[in-house]
Amino acid sequence: MFKVPGKSRQTSLLVEILMIIIGINVALWFEGWFQDLRDAETEEQYLVDLREDLRIDLSNLDSAIEWNTAKISSLRDIVSRLDKLVDAPPEEQTQVFFAPSGYGFFQPSDFTYHSMQDSGDFRLISNVGIKKGILKLERRHKEIALIQNNFLQALDDSYIPLMMRSFDITTGQLTDPEIAHDQLFKNFFVYTIQDTEMMISHYERIRSQSTELIEAIDRELSDRR
Repeated sequence: MFKVPGKSRQTSLLVEILMIIIGINVALWFEGWFQDLRDAETEEQYLVDLREDLRIDLSNLDSAIEWNTAKISSLRDIVSRLDKLVDAPPEEQTQVFFAPSGYGFFQPSDFTYHSMQDSGDFRLISNVGIKKGILKLERRHKEIALIQNNFLQALDDSYIPLMMRSFDITTGQLTDPEIAHDQLFKNFFVYTIQDTEMMISHYERIRSQSTELIEAIDRELSDRR
């Protein structure tokens, strides 16, 4: 029986090619497995950092709610005695004039969220409920930022120019006694009360959403361990 020339060599070549293909596939599988492992570790760290940001937010929200609640109480008291502003002592006039312009805004601790967005790592958040909760909260942050900026704009456009024309900051006294009867001046106190009440309402909703998101993250991290 005669051997076919080159047959052994062809078989050996096919085996070598097959081994190379298997080796490449195994290498790709291991690379994917290690990448998945790294992604899971990165995702978990993001979740931990997000939870810490949210806990800071809760503390800041509590402070903002407390501060603005006290502001509303003070403004209501001032409104009830605006007609007596001309006869009030300088220190009381100063308190009245600066009351609307004081604010205690909430600024979210969103460094982790923006880091994920900028790096493209937001895709790593695999829990759909948590991802939706983060996006929903971010929209709420933008809403409150708009409300806060609108209040500052109203101060710049209306109240501060009026105050500068009618109040001497160096002496703490009225320079225009008629300001106490100016409709824009009086209305701005009422506007500030209403706007501050609206901000508190948003703060409370953000607080509730932040608490729910922390609980969801806690459950997710607990399930992984």
